[in-house]
Parts: sequence; C-alpha cells; structure tokens
Amino acid sequence: MRRTTRCLLAVLTLCCLNTATSAEEPLKTAGDRPADIRHIKIDAAVDIPKKTFTGSATIDLVALRELSAIRFDAVDFDVDKVTFARGEGPAAPIEFVNDGKAIEVIIGDNPLTRGTAATVRIDYTISDPTSGLHYFAPSEAEPDTPHVVWSQGESITNRYWIPCFDHPNEMQTTELVITAAKGNEVVSNGRLVSKKDNRDDTVTFHWLQDKPHVSYLITMVVGEFHVERETWRGKPVTYYVPMEHRDDVRRSFGNTLRMLDHFSEITGVEYPWDQYAQICAEGFGGGMENTSATTLGTSTLHDARAHIDSSSDGLVAHELAHQWFGDLVTCKDWSHLWLNEGFASFLDPIWTEHDLGKDEYDHDIYRSMQRAIRGGKKRPVLDRHYTRPGEMFDSRAYPKGASILHMLRRRLGDALFWRSVNKYLTRFAHKPVETSDFRKVLEEVTGRSLERFFYDWLERPGAPTLDVTFDWSQQDRLAEITVKQTQDADAFHFPLEIEFHFDGHDPQTIRRDIETKEKTFVLPLPKHPKMVLVDPHDAVLMERKENKARDLWEVQLQGAPYVTSRIRAAKHFKDATTDNDVTLLADALRREPFWAVSQNIAEVLGEAGGDRARDALLTGLRHEHPKVRRPCAVQLGEFKEDEKIIAVLYTLVQEGDPSYRVEAAAIRSYGKVHPDADVTFLTSLLERDSHREQIRSAALGAMGSLDNTAGLDTLIEWSQMSKPRSCRMAAVRAMGTLAKNLTMSDSQMASMVDAITANLPHEQRWVKGTAIRALQGFGAAAKPSLSILREIEAHDDSERVRKAAKTAIEKITAAEPRDAQLDDMRVELDALRKANETLRERVEKLETGK
Repeated sequence: MRRTTRCLLAVLTLCCLNTATSAEEPLKTAGDRPADIRHIKIDAAVDIPKKTFTGSATIDLVALRELSAIRFDAVDFDVDKVTFARGEGPAAPIEFVNDGKAIEVIIGDNPLTRGTAATVRIDYTISDPTSGLHYFAPSEAEPDTPHVVWSQGESITNRYWIPCFDHPNEMQTTELVITAAKGNEVVSNGRLVSKKDNRDDTVTFHWLQDKPHVSYLITMVVGEFHVERETWRGKPVTYYVPMEHRDDVRRSFGNTLRMLDHFSEITGVEYPWDQYAQICAEGFGGGMENTSATTLGTSTLHDARAHIDSSSDGLVAHELAHQWFGDLVTCKDWSHLWLNEGFASFLDPIWTEHDLGKDEYDHDIYRSMQRAIRGGKKRPVLDRHYTRPGEMFDSRAYPKGASILHMLRRRLGDALFWRSVNKYLTRFAHKPVETSDFRKVLEEVTGRSLERFFYDWLERPGAPTLDVTFDWSQQDRLAEITVKQTQDADAFHFPLEIEFHFDGHDPQTIRRDIETKEKTFVLPLPKHPKMVLVDPHDAVLMERKENKARDLWEVQLQGAPYVTSRIRAAKHFKDATTDNDVTLLADALRREPFWAVSQNIAEVLGEAGGDRARDALLTGLRHEHPKVRRPCAVQLGEFKEDEKIIAVLYTLVQEGDPSYRVEAAAIRSYGKVHPDADVTFLTSLLERDSHREQIRSAALGAMGSLDNTAGLDTLIEWSQMSKPRSCRMAAVRAMGTLAKNLTMSDSQMASMVDAITANLPHEQRWVKGTAIRALQGFGAAAKPSLSILREIEAHDDSERVRKAAKTAIEKITAAEPRDAQLDDMRVELDALRKANETLRERVEKLETGK
C-alpha cells in the first residue's frame, strides 16, 4: 500500500509540475505595449435573456515599434471577421488567429512601421461569458430577479467582452454605442451623446469617454432603473436604482455633492470627468470605480430604519475618491495597487473627518491599522511576486495603504501633505504611475528623504512590534522610557511621540527617533504623570504592549482626550478578573461619550463574565445609541443559560428595537444563551421583513446555535434557491454550525451537504463562498461536494472563492480514510491524463493549422 501510494504521488507530482512551478509566483512587471491604443469604439446589441453581446470593436492605434502582428486580449470570442486599415487608407479583411485567449491580427510581410496609425475592426459575438459580463434574469427559483447585465473589468476581465490591451499601463479614449430592448437604461463612461428609440422596440445609447483611461475601467450596465438627476458645477450627477428603491436614493446618496466639493478642494484638483453616475445593480457586491460611472450593489441603499445603524457614505466616498486615485492616475501594474486602493481607503475617513469630526476619523484610522497589522505580516505592500492580480486586493492595498498615507500626513503635516498630493495628481493626470513617482513628488515638495520610510512600510512585510515600559523615580522626578522592537526582523525607523498629562500642569509631549531594536531615554518631569499616552495620534503602524501601572490605565480609560487611547485602555482590561476591574469598566460604559469606546468596553465585559458584567451590559442595552446597544446585545450571548438575560432578550425580541442590527443581535444571543429555546418562537420571526433580511437571517442563525436539530428542516428549506440570498447564506452557515457542534446521523449530514452543495453553482461569490466555508466543517461527509469544489478551485474568477475551495478540499480529503484518499488520487490522475491528452491534441491542431 505504501509503495502504491508513493508511486501515485510521484506520477501526480510529475503531471502537476507546471502547476507547481507557476505557484512559485514569478516576478511581475508592467505589460508590453507594442502599440499605443488611442481609441476603442464598441458598437453592439445586448440581449439579456439570451445572454449575448453582438457587434464590433473598432480600435485606433499607433505602432510604437515595427509590427508584423498585433495581439489583443480577448477571451472566448466568436469572431466573424477582422478588417485592417493603415492610416487613412481603406479597410480590408486580414488574417487573424483566435486561440480563445487572444486575437492576433497578422499584418504579414508588409509590417506596420513605428509611428504609423492603423485601425482594426473586429466583428464578434460573446455568448454567456464566464466573466466580464454578468447577466441576471427572472427564473423559477428567483422570479423577482430583474433583467440586467453589468460589466466588471477589474482586474483583467474586460477582455471577456472587449478586445484590448488589458493592462493598467495602457490608456485610451473609449466609446460605447449599445442597443438594448426598449425600457432599458444603458450606462457607460463619459457623456451621453445621444439616445435613440428604434422601430424594432429597441433603444440605442451612445456614450463617449473622450479623456483617456485604462481598459479595466470601461463599463456597461443595462437594465430597468429608476433614475434621479442633479448637477454639480454644471456636470450631471445621476443615480440609477431598482424601481423598488426609489425612496432610498436621497438617504443613501445625499452627501454625494458635498463629497465632490470636499475632495476637489482638499486635493486642489476639480473632479475631472464629464459626469458622475452611481448605479445600484442586481447581483453586484461592494463598489467598482469605473471612470465617471461607479457600479454598486443594492445593499448600498438603506431604508429609514436601516439608516439608524449605518450610512452608505463610507462606500460612496471610497468609490468617488477612486475617480482621482485609480482613474485619473492609475497604478502602472498591480504591484502598485496600493496607490489606487490605499488612497481611496484613506479618503473615506478623510470625508468622515470633514462630516462627523476628528473622533470618527481617528477611529476609522485605528480600525484600518488593526486590519493592516492582522493581514499584512507575510508579504510587502509593494509586491512584484504574485500568481494572479487578484492576490493583490487584500489588506495590504486597502487598510495598510490607508495607514501609510495617514502616517505620511502625520509626519509631514497637512499643508505639505496635501500640496504633495496636488502635485502628484497634476503631474500624472491620465498617466500610469508607480510607487517611486509618488515618493519623488513628496521629496520634491518637502525636501525630505523618504526612501527609508518607503522601504520600511512598503517594501518590507509586517510592522514593528513594540514593548514600551514606563518607570518613575519619585526621588529624582525622572521618567524612564524603554522602547523595544521585539519582531524578528530588523528595526523599523520611525519617530515616536509620548504625551504626559499631569494634575495642575499642561500636558508635555516628547518625540524621539526610534532606529534600533532597543532604546531607553530618561526625562525630567514636574511630577508623576496621571496619564502616559504612547503614540497618541496613531502616527505609527505597530503592534504594541505597554507596561505601566494600573492607575495610569484607569485614568486613561476614564479621561484620555483621544478615543483610540481610551479604546486601548479598555482592551488592557480584557483579562479583568477582579471586582474592581469590572466595576471600573461598568462605570466607564455608563459614562463613555463615544460609541466605539463603549463597544470595546462591552466586549471586555462580555469576556469578564459574572453578575456585575452582566448587569452592566443589561444597562447598556437601554443606551440611546444603537451602536452601543448592539455590542451589549452581542456580548450578552456569552452568558449561557442565564435566566435573567433570557427573559430580557426574549422581551426585546418580542417587542423589537428601532435598530435592525440591535434586534438581530438580540435574536442571535437569545439562541446562544437559551440553547433549548422553542424553535417555534424562532420560526415565527421568519415572518418579519427587514433591510437585507437581517431579522430572518438572525433567526436562522439562532437555530444553528441550539443544542438540538429541531430547526434543521427549516434551515434546509431556507437554504433553497427560492429563498432570499441573505437567508440562504444564513441557513447554510447555521447548518455548518450544527455540523460542528452536534453529533448527527448520517442521513442528517447528507441532507445538509446536499442542501449546501446546491448553492455552490450560484453566480454570486458571497453565496458560493458561504457554502464552501460551511462545507469545510463537514469532514468526510462532504465528499459528494468534492467534484464541484475542484471545478471552482480551478476556474472560478474570484481569488477568494478559489482559495476557500482549496481549503475546503484539503479539509474534506484530510478527514477521509486513507483508502478513500487513494481512490480520489486515482480519479485525479485519470482526469490529469485526459486533460493532458486534450492539450496534446490542441497543440497538434495548432501546429498543423487545422
């Protein structure tokens, strides 16, 4: 048996050699540019029910070197013909090769010389593409789905419907002339040149983007929408939403014009495009900053009750910021993605600061830094080694990028920082950029050398881990501060501020340059400080441990002038074990003026447990701010089988709460603290409507927390395609929880696996990803899902979904008996052999020209 297994492993290793080699992540650089594409015009008809896109692409270009062929990225095009014209000459049919990945136009023995203009026209059809264009229509399972199609080009998927150089270092003007069924809106980049009703019950929209931009930002959305219009400095600002959300437009997008004002003023560069449209489309998630026309998901839209809990402003600001950072100025290749996403993630809190004040900004930056620390430890921000561009869209580009810009703002000061940003945008408008371009502008404006800063924070992974110790000599009135960098890597270089507060004296701030792994400095102070605040303005991205007396932490929690200092003090007491600690936290929860600090205090009280912590959280459940009530409701779920909590939560759930999120949190916690709860009560909550199905999803989640399978049939029912997507995801997650926590029969496990697996083919990556993660906990019982999981791992266009599928496969196969693993290896080997034979046949056909 061992020998057979080894032989099979050896064969599999040889068969997968090319795959293994590609996984070593070769050096990535900017794409080749054999020609400068000046303009792309798409003239096509869209049929949403048939999922077809039929028309032509006319590409104007100028050769940058002598060319005997031109290769355009184009995946799975059915090409009718290709014509070619030199300069102003006539167009004529030309030879081409279409290999399913690209269309290569063969110019032949009379090459196109450097500097010569040419026009290529490709007539083609795209049918039900696997990426790039995403079609939605009513079905038996989802009859309320509207007819809509939208494009998604980032990072390299516009090649699935537009022939182009699909790299971020190529910019061109674009034009879309799109015909669709009458009643549809068609939205694209730039300005609307014309809209014409045709005799055949179709309508044609003509959009022109006459300022250059990169190919992944070309957009098309077709569907029926409620449309609202206003203007900003003479430019149209338009909102497209599903008909049923017409009343949510102003609530969700009401600050757009103010954001346009603020970003134009703070950067010193007026919004650069002809229009700004925001389109909320079926099936879309998050947002995509297509030039002048951002696509968003319908979750961006809030009803009045949902608006109590959250605002769309963060997402709206992020995507609008991209119109400057990512669209006007675009990263040259995906290694420099942080220049797009970091700036957008930074301008989101910049808007928050302008609109809601400094405390909200400080908290946003604090959260960015915490996410950056958790997610950026293994690879640098500026990373030239990756397999797919999608791998770069992680916490390094977003929160770490934002944190780096915040650090630069703190180090340089607002005046120099924003002056540098203005020069960067002005100098590189409509051009691709790399990180050194931004650094050189900063150095030019400020006179500072920033090479070390960019090396530490962009070219190295991770961040410093600090151990800061404060000691006091009462006799000498001297403070001794010891700063140790405890990470394995070399020392980071940064200035560190420490702020001392006293009774009867003004605060005193010292600043020291930290350039070694350990540094100690001694300071004379007028008296023993009541507060010692390390890096009070969060000017350094770091993990930290502060060693100081309890009384300093207590005063910091009760009265530090900065919300992040109070949050850190609350977290210091996370291991609170004494009555004094819990009393301190309970009092702080009652007095704290800022919701995010209260949230952290509530989390610590939940971990502490005990009657005093419980009573403090029950009091917090009556707080006027929903963002305080919600964490209290969540933490009450940690007090298992507490009759007092069960009674309070039951009443809250019965009566409801003005906040959806508070009510949903109370439902989930009720299921946790009362594992023997009557499933009939939870089932009754499925009658309640709510924004994004928050209440029904919470009720289904609570069924997964029970100590029995009484809700299993309901969960299976609500995982079916006929139910709302959010509910299906909640039911799937709940079944995954039951599988982990309970011992269940083989038939029950099989029923759950079947129900969850049925969600894997779904078009939305969130539904698919939820099902995959749930299956990870089923072990060998999830074996029937392996074939589709392998298909997803190999072909899904979402990097995150592919990674989740790979993890699920590993966990499921690891749980199988050894003989079963061997059978699976034989199946995989047969599949590899067949794939190899198919590849060999394709190569032979290409070589023979057949």
